[in-house]
Parts: sequence; C-alpha cells; structure tokens
Amino acid sequence: MNSMKIIIADDDQPSRTILKHFIQLLPEYSIVSEASSGKELIELVMKERPDIVLVDINMPGLNGVEAVKTCKEVLPSLQVIFITGYDEFAVEAFNMSATDYIVKPIERARLFMALEKAKKSLQMQKQVTNKLNIKSNNTYLYLSIDDLLYIEKEGRKSILQTANESFETTDSLQDLEYRLPNYFHKTHRSFLVNLKKVVRIESFGETYLAFFQGSEKVAHISKLKINEVHALMSS
Repeated sequence: MNSMKIIIADDDQPSRTILKHFIQLLPEYSIVSEASSGKELIELVMKERPDIVLVDINMPGLNGVEAVKTCKEVLPSLQVIFITGYDEFAVEAFNMSATDYIVKPIERARLFMALEKAKKSLQMQKQVTNKLNIKSNNTYLYLSIDDLLYIEKEGRKSILQTANESFETTDSLQDLEYRLPNYFHKTHRSFLVNLKKVVRIESFGETYLAFFQGSEKVAHISKLKINEVHALMSS
C-alpha cells in the first residue's frame, strides 16, 4: 500500500510541529499539507484528497467540527482524528464517525495508536469495496471495478468503459483515480487505465495505444508515460 497522505489542521504552530515530528518517524505516512483554519482545511482536502486529517477543534472562524462535516461530504472515506485541548467535544466527534479523539498534550504512543486505527479502517474499506459508485445523469450506478477497462476524460465529463458498455459521469478523473486501486494508472492526461486488463501496447504516431482482451476499445498512453507503464506492467 502506498504511503497514506495526511493533512494537519491546527492554528497553533507548535502543535503542528510536534505532530509533524512524530509522524515523520513513521514511513508509511506522508504529510502533504498543513492548515491553520477550518476554511483552509476544506480547500486543502479538495485539492490533495488525503487519507487522514488531524484536526484541532478550536480554530478561528470555521471550527474543526464544522470543517470536517464539509470535508466528509466531499470525501466520505476520509479518516478524521480530532486533536484538541478540551474533552467536552468527544461525543460530537464520535457522532461524526471520527476515527479517534486525542486530548492535548499530544503523546507519541497515543498518536501512533490513532494512526494505526485509521490505517486499518482504510485497509478494510479497500478490501470490502469491489464496486465503484458513480452518478450518471439522474441514476446511481454501482460498477464492478474488475470490469472497467479505462476511464477517459471528455471535456467536463468522464467516460467509464467496460468491454461492452460505456457510462458517463461528471466525477473528475482525479476523483475517480483516488477511489480506484493502484493498478488503475494515469497513462495520459485524459486516460486512467486498468493495467490488469491490458494485453498489448502498440506505437501509433506520436502516441501509444493500449489494447484489451475481448474489446475493440483502445486507450492512449503518452510518450512521457510509456516507460513508466512498461515498468509497472513488468513488475
């Protein structure tokens, strides 16, 4: 599993420094950004699509609880660990399905325990989820991930292609990439390809084409990505 992306949100710089110091001791986690307010946290979650957020509740303006409510709407799988100097918010935090709740001062062992809980929860989600849910026009679809050949970006829409059918959604290619297993690889700025389904790759002018068993559909691979794709297909 790739390293899990973390965003730290706390208006207190020393607290962020302590958290960073502890987390950097664990190679399976990667801090991708920091926020000092609830509004900034929401913006960063939308941009970075993290796996875990460590959130102080008492921040200026939009507090941590309200910010997390919005973040969970954007990214339902997000693991939330609240960190605060007060414990009276514990009930509300767990009502929001928070992974854990840590009261300052932050202890390394307690933080590591919370991160381990978040990691296990994420791993469990990936094990039990073999369908991709999308909204297509006014219909909710639940597509088998193993049936997907590739996803192509067309304007503001994404086209999901199986061997025999295609489905249209307004979900972005970036959002779909985040929700799919690692063997779905961005081979081109407009293509996200299921490498497990590729049976051959051919040069075609200034680009390359990926072919799939049992389908006449093809996906594009850019010259910049071809060596990367070869390495992944050979591993």
